[in-house]
Amino acid sequence: MRIIKDILLAFYEDEIKEVRVVMEKAKEVSLDFRLTEDSRTLLELVNHIAQIPRIDVDIYSGKFPSGEETHKLELQLDKENIGDALNVFDDCCVYLRKYFEKLTDEDLLKETLRPFYEPDSSLRSWSHFLPKLTSHLALHKGVLWSYLKAANANVTMFTYYGAK
Repeated sequence: MRIIKDILLAFYEDEIKEVRVVMEKAKEVSLDFRLTEDSRTLLELVNHIAQIPRIDVDIYSGKFPSGEETHKLELQLDKENIGDALNVFDDCCVYLRKYFEKLTDEDLLKETLRPFYEPDSSLRSWSHFLPKLTSHLALHKGVLWSYLKAANANVTMFTYYGAK
């Protein structure tokens, strides 16, 4: 029988495999490419995606009491090329796995979490926030795929779903 943690992490693991394939394709596009004039550059977007597993864990767990602390870590993790950003992504994924390895199903269900940006919200559990984190990755995977498609990179719907 699978435990709750295993089920939630399985969804996350599937998503990170797909995200990484799309991120690798970003090597084919200029780092300063923007989808629109006021959107992030390709490199800014890739850096953001690379950091999601760690930043979101730290936000949801309460490690960051404000956006300032979050931004400091983001700046430390930012890289100047896709290869280095992929290494950050891999490290951040390991960070998340190690964080969740120590949690029990009971820990995942305890409603003790409230991110700093929702100070008036009710307490929630990791069973709420881990799927939210996975959705955050999926959202930005789609945005990155759109960037790559608009920049005429060699991507298809198969790429979006993790096929190399």
